[in-house]
Amino acid sequence: MRRKLNDLEYLNFSIGQPYNLVVVLRIKGKISEEELSGALKKAQEMHPLLKARVEIDENEDYWLTSEEVQEIPFVTAQYKNDTHTNSLFLENLETPFDYENIHLPLFRTTLLTSEEQTDLILCGQHTITDGLSMVFLTRDLVHFLNYPDAEISPITSPSKEEDIFPSKIRRRIPKTTFRTKIFFFFMRIYYFIKFGKKKEDVIHADEYKKDDLRLITWYLDEEETNQFLKLCKKNRLAVHSAVCTLFLPEISTINNPVNLRERLAFPIGEAFGLYAGGTVIRKKYNERRDFWKNAKKYQRKLYFGLRDKKVFKIHKMVHTGVSLKILNELGPIFIEIAGNQEAFAITNLGSLDRMGIKLDSKKFSIESFYGAVSFAIGTITVLVYTMRDRMNFHFHFLESRHDERRMNIIAENAQRRLKDLLTKSINV
Repeated sequence: MRRKLNDLEYLNFSIGQPYNLVVVLRIKGKISEEELSGALKKAQEMHPLLKARVEIDENEDYWLTSEEVQEIPFVTAQYKNDTHTNSLFLENLETPFDYENIHLPLFRTTLLTSEEQTDLILCGQHTITDGLSMVFLTRDLVHFLNYPDAEISPITSPSKEEDIFPSKIRRRIPKTTFRTKIFFFFMRIYYFIKFGKKKEDVIHADEYKKDDLRLITWYLDEEETNQFLKLCKKNRLAVHSAVCTLFLPEISTINNPVNLRERLAFPIGEAFGLYAGGTVIRKKYNERRDFWKNAKKYQRKLYFGLRDKKVFKIHKMVHTGVSLKILNELGPIFIEIAGNQEAFAITNLGSLDRMGIKLDSKKFSIESFYGAVSFAIGTITVLVYTMRDRMNFHFHFLESRHDERRMNIIAENAQRRLKDLLTKSINV
């Protein structure tokens, strides 16, 4: 495989490093190095981007290539405790990939074993993966671990950059870099007028601090999860809209990641890769209305924001001929404008139980799952998913960028609102 970075990849790649997506799996049973190596080989065969690196040619064009790329590397150690696992999780988030080593793919793993369990840390550079891809990969890896002789059917991904966007979007993308540069010029002016800041004031990826990520985790038990889902259905609301509304009183601007797989020109299916966009919704919480009326208002705005016009908005302004240097400079400015200086995103993966992930098996089964994205731009992120009929919430932020006390209050208030909803429904 050898092709240029497509529009989605080029924009993500421009953010710089570290910009990784890391998942931690706790698996029941002890996985050997041989078993993991075999499963990773099958995963690379099934998903070609797991055997890819980035290279730059003499014209300063960026390519994804599998030439001379070897197997996914992994390090092995004894499981010690959850604190040790979490430290390695953070280390993967904070460690850039080595673009100079032509033998290394943009993916790595860590294997922590004990006699009873295995902690498996999966780390991919965000240019080649998104949250849903990591879920699909998790499912496939566990399947290969349980069935090492399973046959593989490779899932192809787009081979040309022109394949990725539908024609109605491609027609709107600038034919030259001129319009993009004009757009960026006015964006700088707007940024200065709105926030009184210059481009030099923006923090970039290479200013990322070590040991900076903080994680707040909570969950609903099976009964509470079922009750919350029933309340959403009763009020004719998407679960995602209700989850977002839990945070609206404190943060009124929310980025909602969008799965683009069904919107692209190429039939992506369950291919591993970067096929995600986003739409930013601004909605102030009206304290004079009850929670569900606020949630319905949010959902109406979200439906409007999910139109292609909104989801592909930034891509319709960016020509991939614009240098990475310019995009790296302007990316954080765009994020600060879109998020009103406090970028906040809620990623809802939905029910992992329904995605075919092997949660229970005689050999290897998943006991727990959590993940995060490197915070190159200081985003606050909430990861939500349901596993074993329990809804999990993982609230991530950088201590150096955000007031930890305030972050704890936001998380506590979201939990309190959710508990209040469940209590009221029981008492009605």
